[in-house]
Amino acid sequence: INMAFPFKSLLSEPETQSLMFFLANSLVLIYVLLFVATWPYTLLYLVAHVAVFFVINKRLSSGRLYTSKKNLNSQIVIVTGAASGIGRVTAVELAKLQARVIVGIRGQTRAERTAQELSKESDGNVIGYHLDLSDLSSIKAFAEKIDKVDILINNAGVSKQKKELTKDGLECTFGTNHIGHFYLTQLLLPLLIQSNGRIVNVSSVMHKFVSENIDFAKVNSYNALTTYAESKLANVLHAVELQRRYGNQGIKAYSLHPGGILSTELTREQTPILTVLMAFFDVIISKTMSQGAMTTLYCALSDEAQPGKYHSNCRVAQPSLTAYNLRKAQELWELSEQILKEKIK
Repeated sequence: INMAFPFKSLLSEPETQSLMFFLANSLVLIYVLLFVATWPYTLLYLVAHVAVFFVINKRLSSGRLYTSKKNLNSQIVIVTGAASGIGRVTAVELAKLQARVIVGIRGQTRAERTAQELSKESDGNVIGYHLDLSDLSSIKAFAEKIDKVDILINNAGVSKQKKELTKDGLECTFGTNHIGHFYLTQLLLPLLIQSNGRIVNVSSVMHKFVSENIDFAKVNSYNALTTYAESKLANVLHAVELQRRYGNQGIKAYSLHPGGILSTELTREQTPILTVLMAFFDVIISKTMSQGAMTTLYCALSDEAQPGKYHSNCRVAQPSLTAYNLRKAQELWELSEQILKEKIK
């Protein structure tokens, strides 16, 4: 993990501003209660301070909002990992705009049940297909069912606390978060080029913690936090290289940080202590799922989103220095192609 990440860029994030506001208010509250306020004003001040704090803090943590009035009646959108979290919200919001939404979810029965729920929530048209991004054969079978796509949202993600391998023998976190989405995107590229489509990679601010000297071909040791961060950097580099290679053919590729959302499926495998800490900060600084889906929708729909760029809080944001390194992006692309070539025979 690289701790020398750009602090200035993190200061613009809603969760950082919310956390700083929380820490500052905690110090003020402690000082007032110990040295200024006297009973019964202590209790009155405490109640008032906490109430005002939560109102302001939640506004800080929510970030910018994005709404679209576009009619997507003729468009087909694919969302991976839409069974829960921001993927589910994203699918519902796009279906409300009359898009035909295809959700990729593990298990055909579960996918169909989720699609029915989403159709009912959105009063729209949602279709569910089995998609396991840790299984290359599943990805291929999913792609073969698609005959048109206008927007591909690579949203699904995992974070394994212990090293696990995919069905194809790849490290699971990197294999699912990057290689799985890379393969899906490659298979759907002809259709996306045909429709001048958009590709949206849901990354994370965690990519900023990766060392500038990262060599994806030589990553051997396993650390849950490091491996997740590396997979999220790969999401950004993938979008950068997609735009470089196919931007002149009409493709628009974006990457993004959805914001601080702690109560997601990604946290289900954390240690008990970390789970308690995350639950506490979830109350203090976390976005809601709807707020977390804002930047995804912004990149998928807004004409102000910039292809090839990293976004956060519904605008272009500063990524790590490595994220826009064209040599790293090309090396990762070639490595990903090599891995697929070896695994798909």
